[in-house]
Amino acid sequence: MKTNVPFKLLSLLIPVFIIFLAVSLSNCKGHVEIFGVTDSIENCSAPYIVYFYADAEHRTKDLEYTWDFGDGTESHDQEPMHKYTDYGIYKVTLSIKQNKSFDSKSISLYLTEDSTSAYSDFDYASYSDSLWAPANVEFQNYSKHATSFLWEFGDGDTSTVKNPTHIYQSQGTYTCLLNAMCHGDTSKFSRPIVIKAPPHKIDILDVTIWMPDTYLGTDVWVNLYYAGNNEGGSSTANSVSSFPITFNMSHTLFAFNGIYDSSLLEFELWSSANDGNPEKIFYISSQELQNLYYPTTIGLDDGYGFKYEAKLGYRQ
Repeated sequence: MKTNVPFKLLSLLIPVFIIFLAVSLSNCKGHVEIFGVTDSIENCSAPYIVYFYADAEHRTKDLEYTWDFGDGTESHDQEPMHKYTDYGIYKVTLSIKQNKSFDSKSISLYLTEDSTSAYSDFDYASYSDSLWAPANVEFQNYSKHATSFLWEFGDGDTSTVKNPTHIYQSQGTYTCLLNAMCHGDTSKFSRPIVIKAPPHKIDILDVTIWMPDTYLGTDVWVNLYYAGNNEGGSSTANSVSSFPITFNMSHTLFAFNGIYDSSLLEFELWSSANDGNPEKIFYISSQELQNLYYPTTIGLDDGYGFKYEAKLGYRQ
C-alpha cells in the first residue's frame, strides 16, 4: 500500500509546532506572582543591617527586580542587603517585571528600639541522633537582632561561635544557656540537655554486602565475631543473582560487656566458591564506635568490589 510520507511527517510536526508556539507566546507575555516578602534584621540599633528575601514565582528571561526600601533608595538585586541609618517605620516594596507580566508587594519594616531588641533561642541535635556519653551535640542558633553570642554549655565550657558543636564527655543533665547580645542588650535562653550513660548493648540489625560479579551464582552468607568470639551468622543467600544482598540479623553481641576498647567487631563475607576461608573480613573496634559517637550505620569499601554496610542499635 502506498503511503504519503510527507503528509504523515507534517501531521507529526504540527503538534510540536503548536506546543513551541504556545511556549514562545507565554514567554513573551511572561509570568510573575509574589507570594510574600521577608526580612532578616542583623542587629538591634541604628545603623540597621537588613536582608530581604522574596517568595515569588516567575520565569528567568527578561526578569527585573526592583526593591524600594522606603528611605529613598532602591536595589535591583534579587536578595539585597540594605543598611538603614535611622530609626523608623519603613514601607518596603518589591516589584518584579517579566516582559508584560508584573506584580508587587509591600511590607512594613519596624526599626525601633522596642521592635529590634535582642532575642535568644536555640535548638540542638546530637551527631548521630543519640545522646549517649560522650555526645557530640550540634547547636542551631535561632536568635534575632544579636551581633554576638556567648554559649554556656553547663559543664564549664563556653563558646562564642554562632552555631557551635560541643562534646559532653559524661552522663548527666546539663543546662545550656545562650546569651544573645547587641550593644549591651542581652537576651538569655536556656534548656536542659540529658546525656545518657554509654550504652551497654550493641545490636547488629542488618548487614548489606556487595561482592564482585564473579560470585554471582554462588551461595553467600555473613559470619559475625566480637573479641574473637563467634557471634553466629546470617542466613544463606542461595545462587545469588545480583548484589547487593541485605541480611536481617537482629543480633545482640553477647560477648560485648559494655567496655569500649580495642576488641574487634568482625564481619566475615563467605561464599560457597571458597569453603575454606572467608572471601573478605571487615572490622571495627568498639572504641572506634564510641569515638564516632555511636554511629547507626557503619561500612567500608575495599575498592575491589567487596563492600559492606551494617546498621547498628544501642541499648542500656
